[in-house]
This record gives sequence, structure tokens and C-alpha cells, in this order.
Amino acid sequence: MTYYGPKELAASFRTVRKNTVTIAEDIPEDKYSYRPVEGTKTVGELLTHIALGPKFQEQINLVEKRSSMEGFDFEKLMGRLAAEQAKPRTKAEIIALLKDEGEKYASALES
Repeated sequence: MTYYGPKELAASFRTVRKNTVTIAEDIPEDKYSYRPVEGTKTVGELLTHIALGPKFQEQINLVEKRSSMEGFDFEKLMGRLAAEQAKPRTKAEIIALLKDEGEKYASALES
């Protein structure tokens, strides 16, 4: 069996995040407001959602270091993340968020 530890997990996360950033950089800024159909996220909203996605795991495993979800205030965390996602951002700000949050999480995975 191949060992897949913290360094390998972080490296895999970095690879996926790098690919996401590459795609985000390739999309023209005027397309960041594109919404395929009513009721879906725009391109910019989806990329912001991806950037902040690891916050759930970070809160559970790294901040609170939980062994159980008993008593966890899911609504509070989701409300906080929804408010963060709702902030208007430019293409450059979204790309910076993808990079910064991605590296922050990958570094935490390694440790």
C-alpha cells in the first residue's frame, strides 16, 4: 500500500488549486458575471465558493479539532461563509483569494 500522508495530501490540494487558478485567470473578467441559468451562481460566485470551500474542514479539524459533530453550530458557520461569499470582488481579488486561501489550507494540511 502506498503511504499518502500530510505532504502528499497538501501537494494534491495544491495541484488542484493551481489548475483552478489557471482556469480562473483564463476567463475574461467580463465573463465573471455570467450566470448560466437563473438560480445558479455566476462564474465569479462559483470561484469564490471554491476559494472558501476548505473553510468547513478547517473549522472542524484545525480550529476546533473536533472528534464529533455533536453541538457544532453548522448554521452559524454557513452564515458566516455565505456572508463572506456575498462580498463583491473583482477578478483579481477572486484569484488572490483562491491563491491565498488555497495556500493557507495546504500549509495547514502539511503540518
